[in-house]
Amino acid sequence: MNFYKLIVAISCCFFTGSSLAQSDNNPPAKQYKFALYAGVGPNIYFNNLVVAKNYVHELNYSFSGRIMWEPGHLLSLGIETGYYKMYSVNDKSQSDVNISNAIVPFQLVVGMKFLKTFYCDFSAGQSLLINKVSTPDNENISSTSYSLGDFGLSVGYRRQVKERISISAEAKLFYSSQLNDKNMALLFIVGYKL
Repeated sequence: MNFYKLIVAISCCFFTGSSLAQSDNNPPAKQYKFALYAGVGPNIYFNNLVVAKNYVHELNYSFSGRIMWEPGHLLSLGIETGYYKMYSVNDKSQSDVNISNAIVPFQLVVGMKFLKTFYCDFSAGQSLLINKVSTPDNENISSTSYSLGDFGLSVGYRRQVKERISISAEAKLFYSSQLNDKNMALLFIVGYKL
């Protein structure tokens, strides 16, 4: 008889353990591991030219795009590219000769979040330099070369507006080692988590 009472008591323990008053049936929030970021904004060129220094237009524009792997920790990794117009030269005294220099980077990025909404990114890699010269006689000269030791450093503020969409503003310093070119961009960025 005591054996039956013991079986009934153990059975009651199993039933009461599985029938709690409240259970956590809410599914966990989906973790998005990858994110795409695209940005645009003005930049200023730190003029280091010797020839035609006074004719340089230092204020230009930049486009930036990156894909980041964000595993939910403070650090993230990714790849970045873009289009940075470094400077343009327009010398009216030389028969309307126009010269422009732009950079297309291909870089690896390491990012880190701090203070919950602020982040900094460090990028390093190669860049494609695009130089164009145009004259009024329709003599257009275009040349490209590679810069192998370029890097960028950015600090920004990111705000999540929806579950997958974020907006950011960042200040980005870019350095190209081939011609010792530097610029500072203010980028406005939209992010989308994949």
